[in-house]
Amino acid sequence: MQEIVIPFQIVIGTLRPQGYPLRALCGERKAEATMSPPLLTGSPADMGVELGNMLLQAPIRRLLIEAARDAIEQGARMQMQLVIEPPELVALPWEWMALHKGEQHWQPALREDYTLVRISPRAIRPLPPRRVSGPLRLLIAVARGYEETADTLGEALIEPVRAGLLVVDRLRDATADEVVAELAAEPRHLLHIIGDIEQPLRQAPRLRLGRAVNANELAELLASLDDLRLITVAGTPSEACTIFTANLHAADGRAVAALPDVNPTAQAHWSTTFYQALASGEPVDIAMTIGRTALMNAVESWGAPQLYLAPGGEQLFRPGEPPIAPVPPEAIRPLRQLSAPLRRPRFTPAQTEVGTPTRRLQALTRRFHLQPQVVALIIASLVLILLVSQVINVPGNNALPTSVATPTPPLLLDPVRIPVPTLFPTPSP
Repeated sequence: MQEIVIPFQIVIGTLRPQGYPLRALCGERKAEATMSPPLLTGSPADMGVELGNMLLQAPIRRLLIEAARDAIEQGARMQMQLVIEPPELVALPWEWMALHKGEQHWQPALREDYTLVRISPRAIRPLPPRRVSGPLRLLIAVARGYEETADTLGEALIEPVRAGLLVVDRLRDATADEVVAELAAEPRHLLHIIGDIEQPLRQAPRLRLGRAVNANELAELLASLDDLRLITVAGTPSEACTIFTANLHAADGRAVAALPDVNPTAQAHWSTTFYQALASGEPVDIAMTIGRTALMNAVESWGAPQLYLAPGGEQLFRPGEPPIAPVPPEAIRPLRQLSAPLRRPRFTPAQTEVGTPTRRLQALTRRFHLQPQVVALIIASLVLILLVSQVINVPGNNALPTSVATPTPPLLLDPVRIPVPTLFPTPSP
């Protein structure tokens, strides 16, 4: 049974004369406030307290308490979604956000019932969970100069590999093109990138993997990889890594985890617990919280890891379920083009045999059409036969032969003008 997640979204708008407008949304309820420009000093923990007081003001805090009560009644959990529209506020350590009341500390980034994620201002549709029947496949792409960090990470992942939860491959001195070719040749579910991120003047940050690529270029290279569900970027410096990760999530749409300026030991602690939780079927925001808790227990910088997620896309994998086989091309039939039905006439005569001989005679007449000259010749021949039969001499008869008027050949005269012969003999002159 899938758990119920109640989103609690806080939107930080662009700067206005009064300050940064804040909007908290939870279902149909909302609350508004104004945040003054932050001036942060001190350690990350101290900055987190200041950010918590500025962000979670009284109206937003009351709405958060009401939403938490509703979640408890429904047996659900909360998910705090932070939408940061001003670019100048993206690099602030929002994961360290905390509220203090006496000796009590409320830190949502460390709580599984108040998970903290970052949401892109651009509307992104989440990918469906990937069915996985075996272990998750992880590719670690290591840029030149980070071999020691990759070795520490590889040693830390030996335990989940032996447990059959992960299959880990490493690509040394990786370039962006080699990473894409490796992912296309053998599909992976997870990609962990370790490298430098440079920040050119008045340009977007670029990841150094053989050649420098910005977030849009990397997203275009990874667009055709259907099995990939999570990208982790571990880079330095911290601000450039945070901005690059935010841009990558906005351009690609997949879940992206950021490890800005995290030392190799802390990265190994976080990766082991985080990827192991994902392989066990945990949602990615819960796995991120488990990874931060592991860093806190190891006395490391637990607020450094960040998670960028599309709303509703926290379930990345469904372990133990075989993937759905793609439909072969020959099994896909084109849709039949349906023609418009013909309208039947109100009266349709039945088929009968009436008039069949007449139609047959008409067909013969059209086939054997007689010319006028042929008709005249036939009539003349009949008349000649009649005359000859009258004047022929019968044996034993002494009658004198009589002359017969011979008609003009019929082919030279009009048949209508042929003289009619008499029945009596004409006297000789």
